[in-house]
Amino acid sequence: MTSNGQLRWYWVVMALLTGALAAHTWAAQGQGKLRPKASVSAGPGAPEPLGGYPGHDNHPTKKWTVVLACQPCSYSLQHWACYHESHAPHAIALEGQIGMTSPAGFNWYHNGFFNFSLDGEAGRNYPVKAVRALDQGERGSCEFVWDMPAAWVRARFMVIPGEEPLFCAITTHPKGDHVPLLTVSLVAYPSGYFHQGQRVAVTAAGVYKTRAEAELDAAREWWVVFYDEKYDMGVEGGGGGAGGLTDPALVGRARLDVTNYPVTWTISAKPGGRELRFAFWNGLSRRNAELLAYLQPRFEPALAKLRALDFRPLRYRPECLEHIKREFEKLFAETRVPGVAEAAEAYQEAMARLEALRPHLEGDAVDIAAEEEYLATLDRLDALLWDVRMQWIFSD
Repeated sequence: MTSNGQLRWYWVVMALLTGALAAHTWAAQGQGKLRPKASVSAGPGAPEPLGGYPGHDNHPTKKWTVVLACQPCSYSLQHWACYHESHAPHAIALEGQIGMTSPAGFNWYHNGFFNFSLDGEAGRNYPVKAVRALDQGERGSCEFVWDMPAAWVRARFMVIPGEEPLFCAITTHPKGDHVPLLTVSLVAYPSGYFHQGQRVAVTAAGVYKTRAEAELDAAREWWVVFYDEKYDMGVEGGGGGAGGLTDPALVGRARLDVTNYPVTWTISAKPGGRELRFAFWNGLSRRNAELLAYLQPRFEPALAKLRALDFRPLRYRPECLEHIKREFEKLFAETRVPGVAEAAEAYQEAMARLEALRPHLEGDAVDIAAEEEYLATLDRLDALLWDVRMQWIFSD
């Protein structure tokens, strides 16, 4: 069999195994084995029954969900808010802005562990403008976008095959010369939702127990481990603790509030800073005696990884278009069937549209509509590439 024929049968086998192949994943091959991949799904905002919530009884709410599937650890996130007409044009995220529902429904709060404010104005009082998947394949990422009076705000989350934590970057895009102070409040319920817990937060410089309120040394105390002394893993439903870190180079102020129910870790950017970065661990299923010894050696490598990450979507980058262009042109050159001419025309139209949209990506003047159209056009190109591959496979 010729090398061309072997390659075609390779694609047939891959089609049968996966059902679909996306150009933008850039799945590399080595020694005949595919590298591990990440996948991301983002559900649209859906009505969510609220019931008898104090002050919001039976109000209409919407919920968005995102699943970042990866090995060794997958994460699920959600955002839900009240959209009653009395709040218009605002919306109220009743429990917090972004919740972490898996790998555990406790520790990092499932209804709202991640919350931010700009100059003290809470982001949870504004409707989310976009919740969407970004990258899949060599990494998986998503973003949540808010439009506030002082700035646009992007909160991006990422999983990487072979890496355990959930990485995050939150970035502001000011609408004027003033850069608002970005503050992120992170809420955890260590080991479970126990109202009389004995919560503990450990940093590099201290051990903080219920009931502690502490200003942290931002340069030294950039990581934290949470657990509950009373409800250790396996004790009355306890599920074990969690951990997190931030990039201290970006932090101006940090504090901890340790109660017998939630623990709140609050981080503010340096004056003039437009970004904060984090990494989160959850679902560790480890007893308190093992937790710190397990996590502490992982913090320095994870911080180095976090600092090195470029959170800009791979799909927005020129390399993605070049990759797609090379694949299409190779297939067009080697395929001689009637449908290819029509596919080539659709390909040219899509590429022209992508080039026209590129100036609207990733700027401080956030253009949600252009970004959505760009991603949707890439999706159509993926589907078209699949069709052309199939014509190429069976063209002889």
